[in-house]
Amino acid sequence: MQQFYSTHRVIDGKWEVTIWIYEQEDFTGRKPDCPDLRKLIADNYASEPIDLAKLILSNVLHCERVEIKDLSGNGIYVEK
Repeated sequence: MQQFYSTHRVIDGKWEVTIWIYEQEDFTGRKPDCPDLRKLIADNYASEPIDLAKLILSNVLHCERVEIKDLSGNGIYVEK
């Protein structure tokens, strides 16, 4: 059985955040609207990357994976 994920990326002045959201079996291939990540990132701008990743995983519906990089390319990758 295949599992489908949509990916969403936000790049701001400090972070590059990519999330993977599990899509249900009726997924048509059309990329769904991106959740409001910019506000979540802006509200937690001073957080450490691991704390921000945990926050995203717990607050974005069906989010399974998060990658957070600083603008030099170093970062973390977290899965549920």
